[in-house]
Amino acid sequence: MKNARLAALFVTGGLCSATSALAQAPASGEAAPAAVTETAPTQPAPPPAPAESDENLFRFYGMFNPRFVASNGAMESYSQPNAVAVTAAGNPVLSVAPDRPRYTFQVAQSRIGFWLNEKGPLRAQLEIDFVDFGKSTPTTGSLPRVRLARVDYSFAPGHTLSMGQDWDLHAPINPHGINLVGALFEAGNAGFMRQQLKYVYSSSAFELGAALGFPTPNNSAKAASLEIGTLPTLAVRGAYKFGKSKVGVSAIATRLPFNLGADDERISNAFSAVFFSEFVPSADTQVRMEINYGQNAYNLGLLTLAQGRHAEDLQEVGGFISARQVVAAQHAVYGMAGYQKVLNASKVLPSYNYGSQAGNDAPAFSSASLSGSGPGLVHNGTVRVGYEFRPTRKLAFMLEGFLFQSRFRLQQVDEGRTDPVRTSMGVEAGALLSF
Repeated sequence: MKNARLAALFVTGGLCSATSALAQAPASGEAAPAAVTETAPTQPAPPPAPAESDENLFRFYGMFNPRFVASNGAMESYSQPNAVAVTAAGNPVLSVAPDRPRYTFQVAQSRIGFWLNEKGPLRAQLEIDFVDFGKSTPTTGSLPRVRLARVDYSFAPGHTLSMGQDWDLHAPINPHGINLVGALFEAGNAGFMRQQLKYVYSSSAFELGAALGFPTPNNSAKAASLEIGTLPTLAVRGAYKFGKSKVGVSAIATRLPFNLGADDERISNAFSAVFFSEFVPSADTQVRMEINYGQNAYNLGLLTLAQGRHAEDLQEVGGFISARQVVAAQHAVYGMAGYQKVLNASKVLPSYNYGSQAGNDAPAFSSASLSGSGPGLVHNGTVRVGYEFRPTRKLAFMLEGFLFQSRFRLQQVDEGRTDPVRTSMGVEAGALLSF
């Protein structure tokens, strides 16, 4: 009877088919909050429960994340000039009054989701949030966005197959912090989400995994080179585990066509390799780290800086370190630092253009628009320090200060009109309530 009910839920929920791409690109990533210490799942399915029961059939969960963000100058979220999920100092050409202080209130990083048959060998997960980088401070304008939608099958102890939209097998470690969607992406944290078919074997001592995935979201209506001429990504990961700690390596790669079908079509390699570790010497201390190197990794949907194009391949390096320490029963402190740099900086393109104003001698700042040519960052670094007060296990109040230094590639008309290096600092404060 239970199997029949489970099958009915899968069919009516539409979770047995592969899900669509994220609602916008680049969509946000997610960093693990200090209060929840969530990481991209490295062991997708626990061992099957010894006995099935109806109470395991459906579990609803979520997290409320109301936040206040203030800074002494412009900030940006994945190139958009706002503080929805801060990833860099603000591009002075795109931002309004880039040197003036600003603030915003945000709730869109909250999320809800559910599991079907979470403790069984066949299970499914759906999760949504409400982030929209095209809306600076929305209220009822926020819309749902699919984050996770996948089906797992644990066909033997330790062996799991997963299909759907999920955390990428590659680069599984995320930092601490209240900025769940933006922390350290484009500043050392390379991983993100992907539509993929992946296999993971996990034991008490090590884990091994491999995955085939779609290269990057295509949010246009027309199938293009991504669907026609691009090989699937191949990702592999291995980690050694000791207690609650682990150390490992991962890589992802594919071959990308540029100018598909044209006389000058070019095929190039896109890849990223990562060394990662999570050190947990005690229940009160956590240290997470990542070091990455890649070529054209931004073209793979990773939240890095190097976007290749027909004429050029771009290489980059980066990484981050994040630590959290409980100092008393209800109090903890945490800090992190991250940095990402394009090695062949002269090949980076500006992220914006002026459209019909391109011929003007000096177009007005903030009149430019994004051009789709990548993040336009030569390098990007940040330092964050936070304090967490936890009155109960599922509720935390957090105060987090941040400093960003970001170097942008500018259009020729803007060189000399403004400094391409921007430094901004500010504070995020809010609550994380999990249920």
